Amino acid sequence: MTMIFRTTSKSRLTRTTATTTKVVRALSFAAALSGCAGPGDVSSPDGAAVRALKDRLDHHPSATAVLQEHCALPIRVVRLPAREQPSPDVLLLLDVKTADQVRTRHVQLLCGDVALSDAWNWYVPERLTAEMNHILETTDTPFGKAVTETHFHRQRLESHFPDASSGIVLENRAILRRAFDNAPISLVVEDYLPAALKPQP
Repeated sequence: MTMIFRTTSKSRLTRTTATTTKVVRALSFAAALSGCAGPGDVSSPDGAAVRALKDRLDHHPSATAVLQEHCALPIRVVRLPAREQPSPDVLLLLDVKTADQVRTRHVQLLCGDVALSDAWNWYVPERLTAEMNHILETTDTPFGKAVTETHFHRQRLESHFPDASSGIVLENRAILRRAFDNAPISLVVEDYLPAALKPQP
């Protein structure tokens, strides 16, 4: 099985929190919801593929469904340790008051044994049904599939194209909002790996 661990969960959360702080500040500007940095090397062989992946993610609420398009097998989820408490900035983006209102999920999505992405997910159980929460707490079901009946949509906050040395081709941050009242149900930070750029057998 191929699983990639680039940073410890603590350092990953620190980087996420720092960037999320900038996102919170930027939300006062409309441009923050549509802006993104371009690929560091637009002439690289993967440049067009990275932009295509970003476009597909921008037009589909479920990242898992996007990855499934290029995987002949059902996308597999491997849960990773996630013991850190959500930061104040995460609470602000999810419109909750206390950390005990939020659950943290850290997973890696794979096609067979090939890792496609690494994702952090902070979600609000009280805005989901009991069945959804049971699935999220006791199974490896992808978050989007577990909460599909909320008919959620994705509000992208930021996209980044990290340096190639990071092993990440695209990093997305987004809020997932349920359809009937637009309430935020989840904040996601997704790191896409090179294998996500091409169809997998």
